[in-house]
Amino acid sequence: MRLPGFVRRGFLWFLFKRPDLIKELYGTVLMSSVGMFGEGGGWGIPAPNHTLQVTLGGIARRPAFFEGRIEAREFLSVTISFDHDIVDGAPAARFTQR
Repeated sequence: MRLPGFVRRGFLWFLFKRPDLIKELYGTVLMSSVGMFGEGGGWGIPAPNHTLQVTLGGIARRPAFFEGRIEAREFLSVTISFDHDIVDGAPAARFTQR
């Protein structure tokens, strides 16, 4: 069953006027693992509803420089996105460097 467009728009308008209700319903952090559905690496598309979103993609074997030689290594694709209205770029960059 699908709600009529004007009902959906009215609900979303009400919801976005109440950030406290959004936080209560959705939370502030979203963790998703899309890599379990396929093979190889992949990246997540961020959803604009959360302060922090971490999406784990697949694991892919790629060439890498390791201990003085090039060899195949496994890499995990990770997408981290921040809501720039809440988190400034400098603290976000420091967080991702850890």
